[in-house]
Amino acid sequence: MAIDDQEEYEQGERVRNWLRNNGGSVIGGIAVGLSLIAGWNWWQHKQQLAGEKASDAYVEVAKAIDAGGDEKRIAVLVKGIGANYPKTPYATLSVLRLAAHQVDVGDAKGALATLEAMPAPSEAALATLARLREGRLLLVLGHPADALKRIDAIHDDAWVSVADEIRGDAEHALGHDDVARTHYANALLKLPEEAPNRQLLEMKLTEVGGQAAKPEDKKA
Repeated sequence: MAIDDQEEYEQGERVRNWLRNNGGSVIGGIAVGLSLIAGWNWWQHKQQLAGEKASDAYVEVAKAIDAGGDEKRIAVLVKGIGANYPKTPYATLSVLRLAAHQVDVGDAKGALATLEAMPAPSEAALATLARLREGRLLLVLGHPADALKRIDAIHDDAWVSVADEIRGDAEHALGHDDVARTHYANALLKLPEEAPNRQLLEMKLTEVGGQAAKPEDKKA
């Protein structure tokens, strides 16, 4: 037997001996790995199906609201999404949609109660949106100090313009126009030029003694 052949044979024997001693654990490890992959795929598929069903349920809520449906039925549909799909964004979105509907029909107090009773949203952005809407409702209901407390922790760049406008409204309602000016000015700094509510925000700033920057000032 040539030296190379002998070395190859010995290496083969070592591999066979190792497999005889450890083959069970290797096969077991492979089986576990395959079961984990299968489990992950099953879980992903289940999540996808849950998301699709939750989306369909949310569409039903929106249709019922847009059609002026029975209020009790709408509440049952929203509650069903929260019970069956609590970890999907649609659980929160359906509550937000219901609260917006309550505002539209003149029930700001009911809308606030709806939002406050909502379980903690699964996504941080939705939690922030809910707090901002609660802040606006507290203003509508004549509780500016509570509105400030409700949105006190919101400093995310994505929401700072909205939050500062609410802070400005609350401080103005409390008679603190100097503080309101600062908040309105900060809100304008973060607001895109083409934003539809920019003109209204500039009017609010003017009302508390401030002055919105002119286009040429912004370029300078």
